[in-house]
Amino acid sequence: MSSESQPESLSQRQQSIVDWVRRHGSATIETMAEEFSVSAQTIRREIIELNHRRILQRHHGGASLPAGFDNLDYSFRQIKNADEKKRIGKHLAKEISNESSIFIDIGTTTEAVSKALITHKGLKVITNHMSVASVLCENTDFDIILTGGLVRNRDRALTGEDTSEFIKKFKVNYAILGIGSITSEGNLLDYDYRDFHVSKTAISIAEKKFIVADHTKFNSKAIIQTAHFSDIDAIFTDIEPQQELMRVADEHNVQIYICN
Repeated sequence: MSSESQPESLSQRQQSIVDWVRRHGSATIETMAEEFSVSAQTIRREIIELNHRRILQRHHGGASLPAGFDNLDYSFRQIKNADEKKRIGKHLAKEISNESSIFIDIGTTTEAVSKALITHKGLKVITNHMSVASVLCENTDFDIILTGGLVRNRDRALTGEDTSEFIKKFKVNYAILGIGSITSEGNLLDYDYRDFHVSKTAISIAEKKFIVADHTKFNSKAIIQTAHFSDIDAIFTDIEPQQELMRVADEHNVQIYICN
């Protein structure tokens, strides 16, 4: 994979169509045309494109989730808000000095960060994300350590207690972490309890802790509290958060970088 290769973003309408089908399992062209206030021909054209990209499965009169959707979910997240994630990655990369030691977490935004770091020199990287390791292998000047642990097939993540125990052996300059949700109270939440232990350990071994999250992560539906603003140093995002969250960030000396 070239370091310049980036998934092509979905349009706003395409993202809305995919989200609608994800919620309902399937939908007719007529239903979506009415929902999005466009013609049936417009919806049909979008479905043809999404079917071609294997994001939805086209069938007579509508669309549904493709077979093996769990395995395609990570690919969909790579495409969704890809431009925003690319900007976040490039902005954060400017904060990382050559010869640094870094832990890079799982996630599509952290993968974008790894692509932006490819021209650095002498990095020592620990990661629990097989995709991140694959990207960084393009630079033979890097030392890359892939953690042990359970492989979660759908996103190529290594996770669980074994992963956490492995990470405890190290101390790094930076931890670059993805997150499931950021609440207005400054809580950092995730979806999978196995990732909770890994994130907590990564925070504990790093001098500087950076969260990468596009705007869809603010007040989303994750339920497992991983950390709080008081545990981190900065958040890199694409749109300025609501004032309440900005106030909490200021209270805990958390820098908010708006990468637009």
